[in-house]
Amino acid sequence: PMKAFGFGTQKLEIELQRLLPLARIARMDRDSTKRKGETFRLLKDFNEGKTDILVGTQMITKGYDFPNVTLVGIVSADLSLGFPDFRSGERTFQLLSQAAGRAGRGERKGRVIIQTFNPGNYAIISARDHDYESFFLKERDLREQLGYPPFSHLACLRFQGNDRTATESMADRIGREITSMTAGWPKRGKEIQILGPVDAPMARLKGKYRQQILIKGKGTSILHYLLKEIDALSREILRKSGVSMIIDVDPYQML
Repeated sequence: PMKAFGFGTQKLEIELQRLLPLARIARMDRDSTKRKGETFRLLKDFNEGKTDILVGTQMITKGYDFPNVTLVGIVSADLSLGFPDFRSGERTFQLLSQAAGRAGRGERKGRVIIQTFNPGNYAIISARDHDYESFFLKERDLREQLGYPPFSHLACLRFQGNDRTATESMADRIGREITSMTAGWPKRGKEIQILGPVDAPMARLKGKYRQQILIKGKGTSILHYLLKEIDALSREILRKSGVSMIIDVDPYQML
């Protein structure tokens, strides 16, 4: 059976305080830094040695230089691998490399401990070994096999609306229109691959229901032509439907 799990920063802070009652522990996340100036205070206290352990989200890995840090622990290092995004391996490698780089920046050597449920994943192994070349070669081969950028061009059609049924209906209709359109192109139509429509990874955001269609194309000209046709088509179909559509070419975020 599947079981949900989680290690939120607050939960980690409580557990560390239980295990190390004499340690001075601070937490740095979105909740703890809401007040103006709180981020600067937390970082200043940690840098000056007033805090022994700083628990936080990704925000504490972004370019901060703490010479006295000798140990970095990364919990649930593989969470980002589960994102429905072809860049998930790249993002995981990048995050682990950034976090690991916080240790041993001074005269004393540093140590990094990575907790993961996927110790054999190439992104985690490459980050552990600081092996950029092996990660690049593996990632390149995977993207080439699956036809993802840079070996193809990608466009994401994002639909959103207040009504779930209407949003799904409009996304489905646009999807059928695109399939019908490309089917009429005997040669160039084979260069296009349509995925969806499906729920967006964040299926509901700020009260809006969200659907998406991914379009992969080998050439830029045929993809751009198709997107122009879709844009014109959608203006007519979506008018007064309460559903909007955004075209994102070569999207950096798939959420």
